[in-house]
Amino acid sequence: MERDMKVGDISQYVDVLTDNVDFLNMNDENEYTHPEFNAKVDMENPIFKLGMCFSNAEEFRKAIRNHAIKNGRKMRFVKNTPNKLSAVCYDGCDWLIYVSKVQREHTLQVKTFKPIHTCNRALHVPKISTKWLANKYCDRLRNNPTWLGASIKKQWSLRIAKATAMSMIIGNEEEQFWMLRSYCQALLDANSGSTCIIKIEQYQDQCKFKVVYICLDALRRGFVEGCRQFVGFDGCHLSSSYKGILLAAVGIDGNNQMYPFARAVVEQETYKTWLWFISLIVEDLGITNSENSKYLTFLCDKQKGLVQALANLMPKAKHRFCLRHLYENFKLHHKGVELKKLLWKAAMATRVCDLTWQWKSYN
Repeated sequence: MERDMKVGDISQYVDVLTDNVDFLNMNDENEYTHPEFNAKVDMENPIFKLGMCFSNAEEFRKAIRNHAIKNGRKMRFVKNTPNKLSAVCYDGCDWLIYVSKVQREHTLQVKTFKPIHTCNRALHVPKISTKWLANKYCDRLRNNPTWLGASIKKQWSLRIAKATAMSMIIGNEEEQFWMLRSYCQALLDANSGSTCIIKIEQYQDQCKFKVVYICLDALRRGFVEGCRQFVGFDGCHLSSSYKGILLAAVGIDGNNQMYPFARAVVEQETYKTWLWFISLIVEDLGITNSENSKYLTFLCDKQKGLVQALANLMPKAKHRFCLRHLYENFKLHHKGVELKKLLWKAAMATRVCDLTWQWKSYN
């Protein structure tokens, strides 16, 4: 096969058909120092050279993809087998690279390389995919799961890429449910005396997850021995694919900091689930009768069924409500920044005279 070649082109061109050219096994008289592609260093911005060696075909494909994205080129493979691969640029560009397997090795080596692009930079590169985005930014999302912020809501591809990356980091959600029993057993082994309860439902020869309750013994003893006689209850919706409600019991330590000591995941926030959750906490805290509960103060925000469950289980305990949630109802009929400030000042008053003074100062 004859081609028009200029002086010096031999360093950048080897006939595609001469697969028996072996740069790695030349004799000492014609020794050739071959470059080796380092994926950890070179993959961010691949630079190809004649004779460059790649560990396998997958490494070469990734290098071509990253090169196309980095330089804004529309590249495609005209030959794509485990032992022979050839990539060209679209739009009749002269750029071309060809690699094939080295004899008696699994290494792939660049046998043909035309490095000059005769096309313009492309604005849209087909090689960019959600999988590529997920792999590229996986480490950044591991360090900061909220990265991308509001901008991710505007682009569907970024949302899919982030979901794929988070799946690579934390694993598949369905598989994690199967690991829940092992997780609870590990907690019991490491924290003797803890309470871990899992409830499932048999459904057509399959087990369906219902609820889970966890109270570590170290946290329980810390609350009983070192926290104030105050417990706040709250629930929030889980944003996973399987949804659900996270229930939590939180105390206050000696530094006025939050001290969570029990949690549960349930399907819905109802009277029944709150009654079940609080009854387990009562048992873990050793509250055997209503007389023991009269020294406790419970805080809630009037969630569904929570007030009634507390009243039925511990009628003599003091019940308080979250002021922020009270204000949401208050501002429906009493709007204004001044009234909001007055409400908060009145709530912060610890004596009757302070509360009276707040009202008088407003009037």
